[in-house]
Amino acid sequence: METIVGTIITKKPVIVATPLKDGEAAPILDEEKYNTLLGMLLSKDEGNHKIAQLILNTCDIEKSIYWIWKLSRKAGHWHMVNLRTKASRAFRDKVELFTIHSKDHLSFAEWLINKDWMTSENFQRLEDDILNTLTSQFRNKFYDVTITIRDKYKHLPLTKTPIPIGHEETTG
Repeated sequence: METIVGTIITKKPVIVATPLKDGEAAPILDEEKYNTLLGMLLSKDEGNHKIAQLILNTCDIEKSIYWIWKLSRKAGHWHMVNLRTKASRAFRDKVELFTIHSKDHLSFAEWLINKDWMTSENFQRLEDDILNTLTSQFRNKFYDVTITIRDKYKHLPLTKTPIPIGHEETTG
């Protein structure tokens, strides 16, 4: 008797606001597309806003979430959706746009963890700002503090070594 043990690989469904046609791939935002969309959303031309909204409605939300969050903070969430369309309302809800636009780097990272959308790429984009926030909060004259990544998240950051805060002698 032979036993075959295998691994079932399940593919996560792509999260988009507008259903894709057969064989069509959802675009994934990157820095170049972000800059293009930002220019369109900041323009005074309503046509640019509508085209940007159409692009956002068809993008892979989970893989583009960092750039969507960044757009919402720079361009304003009100230009990113036309609430008169079903697709824009679906985009707003799936992205939780009205929630994420007000989040700073640290709370956005926590939100990504809670949604199970955190990737090492997203964490590495957020890492410097998270560390700057933490070092400014913990810098003091009386105590030495060291920041280390928790074991559960060791696969995410570029910075794996402990970061000392306030370990230099200060005078005054």
